[in-house]
Amino acid sequence: MPIGLHSADISARMTMTTPFTLRWTVLRGVRRGSATAAGVALMIFAVAAGADSLAVVDPLPPGPYAVGCSNVEQDFSRVLPGETAKNYWEGVPDGSRQRYVTQLLVDPVDALIVNVNVPDDRELFVNHATQQVPTALLVCYPTASNNPRPDYPLPAGSNAVPHMQRGAETPIWADPGVRWPVLVFSHGLVGSPLSNDYIVALTVLASYGYVVVAPFHGDPRFADVKVDSLSDALYAALHFPTYVEMQAIRPLSTAAALDFLLGHLQYRDHVDASRIVGFGASLGGETLLLQAGAQLTKTIGLSSKQVVADTRLKAIVGYVPYFGQSFLPAFGRDQKGLDNFTTPFLGIAGFSDTTAPIDATIQGVLRLHGSRELLGLEGVGHFFDFPSAPDIFTWSLIFFAAHAQDDRTARAQIARMVSVRGGGDDRLIIDYTAPAALSAGERVTIEYHAASLNHYFETAEPAEAASLDAGILVPGWVRTGFDFKSWTVESGIGVPACRFFGTPGSGPNTHVFSINVVECNKLHADSRWKFEGLAFDEQAPIAEDCPIGRIPVTRLYNNGMGGEANHRYLTSHSEIHATAAAGWLVEGVVFCAPP
Repeated sequence: MPIGLHSADISARMTMTTPFTLRWTVLRGVRRGSATAAGVALMIFAVAAGADSLAVVDPLPPGPYAVGCSNVEQDFSRVLPGETAKNYWEGVPDGSRQRYVTQLLVDPVDALIVNVNVPDDRELFVNHATQQVPTALLVCYPTASNNPRPDYPLPAGSNAVPHMQRGAETPIWADPGVRWPVLVFSHGLVGSPLSNDYIVALTVLASYGYVVVAPFHGDPRFADVKVDSLSDALYAALHFPTYVEMQAIRPLSTAAALDFLLGHLQYRDHVDASRIVGFGASLGGETLLLQAGAQLTKTIGLSSKQVVADTRLKAIVGYVPYFGQSFLPAFGRDQKGLDNFTTPFLGIAGFSDTTAPIDATIQGVLRLHGSRELLGLEGVGHFFDFPSAPDIFTWSLIFFAAHAQDDRTARAQIARMVSVRGGGDDRLIIDYTAPAALSAGERVTIEYHAASLNHYFETAEPAEAASLDAGILVPGWVRTGFDFKSWTVESGIGVPACRFFGTPGSGPNTHVFSINVVECNKLHADSRWKFEGLAFDEQAPIAEDCPIGRIPVTRLYNNGMGGEANHRYLTSHSEIHATAAAGWLVEGVVFCAPP
């Protein structure tokens, strides 16, 4: 354990001549200011560029399945002069006259409509508490390639609903014996599943084998609010209660849509309730975060409250996700309503987006726990960027496979990705992939930080971690949330990592873990280091690259800043970059960890 941290008059460096051949240079008597500094820099210089072979990936090929959809047949003759069908799809009222898609449905009995029960919570639901709100659904699913049903054309300027059921027709499945994963799709403010960009997106997702359920939110039924208008304080004060209600009804609708799908006679035996993900665009991104338990801003004073806590969502992707504005964050003051949020989240934001500004998104994503990714699209505003579609869907589908389908290869891939070839200019901003559930012989190596010492420490020992968590013997150590997996020494997988700590009174003030045999032998031979045992097993990188299915672990050295040596072991690109920007030396990839 990191007990009794001591300083020493030594700094050491090593360079790598081959993957396991190191040269050491010991620099004695190094002083930093008036303090005697102990620094041991285990600086590894890569043979070449040391680039990760899986950092940039090719876009996924088109989905392998044809797509069929549920019945949304409409009588467009009911649309009055001066109106459009979109007014009904989006729930835009005509003065005091309500308009909603259910009014156009030819066969509402065979269409999918769920009644959303609004709870008796007057803080969130100023007008509709205790009421039932009818919400129409569109469900699209992988269908047989020879499905004979025609596409259903939508009005001029729109797309078509592929292989749509009519009347009481039931779904034609690509494979009736398979239970397909489920995707909850939430569109943006004043949109609908039939809008041009949304119908394209949800059918693309269905073509990869997801049963997609998409509510017609009909936002204007609850609030006549435009997000940009909230910059006007008076307008916000007058309209904010209904704006809160509209936002709060949305996650109730997505949760109710999921309940409806999982219990529906046509779908319940063909879907996998253990593999459920969400894809939300704009306000739909906020909606799915709220469904999974985030707290919604409920007052102009920025207090927040949880609407629902649906643990069924295993992963969420938000495209240009709405996290609010700088003056009105979506999840409470400073986005604190996200502090306990652990559902894996991938945000895909636009650097040129002023409606859902990326600064608010960054503030929110930094508060998330567990797996989180945020990438930015250069030149993209608040719209669906079709040139970036390969990037959007490749990132999303690999993320879903990693976190909802327990695909360990995909999990390692998403941890290593920084970009998709071609398409738009996608740039990774924030990333961390948490370790998956432990398999036989695996452990989690946990990183701690002590603010009073400004030191980091890793352990794979459960008893040691429990002691640190409890503050026994050495108080003040807090988990950072940047952990990685290893194997037990007994597993025989990989190479054992030697664990050393500076000899009290003479050695450097840091722990070092290494699977490099030459490095371990040199530490053994140096009296300034105390051998504490074999900590865990890891596989070795070759030229700083790891094989498919493994996650690179990078070692960093603080360069003796503050007069105390320290090391970190990280898998997150963004945390590595931030640590290096703070003056730490990047020593290179030292382990290849299981995902």
